[in-house]
Amino acid sequence: MNKNFFDKIRVKHSAEIYFLQQKNKQDFGNNIWKTKELENSIKNNIFEGNVFILEKKISGFCFFKKIDNYIEIYSLFVDPRYRKRGVAKFLMKICIEFCIQNELKKIILEVNEKNLQAIEFYK
Repeated sequence: MNKNFFDKIRVKHSAEIYFLQQKNKQDFGNNIWKTKELENSIKNNIFEGNVFILEKKISGFCFFKKIDNYIEIYSLFVDPRYRKRGVAKFLMKICIEFCIQNELKKIILEVNEKNLQAIEFYK
């Protein structure tokens, strides 16, 4: 079985996503989702998303919320050790496919103006 795969975000992923954010706090600043917030949002279908699992550990994730005729991406992150390998691009592709399947018109997100790497990625 392949040790690397994408999976639908689930409540069981919450603590590991929180840990990954904490480990990379310089990328998140004060915008870290706590485990309970993640658990509740997933459990109550407030948002959807996917995780990238590499050798049994979450190494990337994306979660978003459907609002009217668009989605808002709340967070898209890939562990710095695994960037530039197509993981973020695939996570975005999943978002785009969700929009197509649900006949949504656009994707919105916020990016810190100092995060030049992310801005370049989204362009």
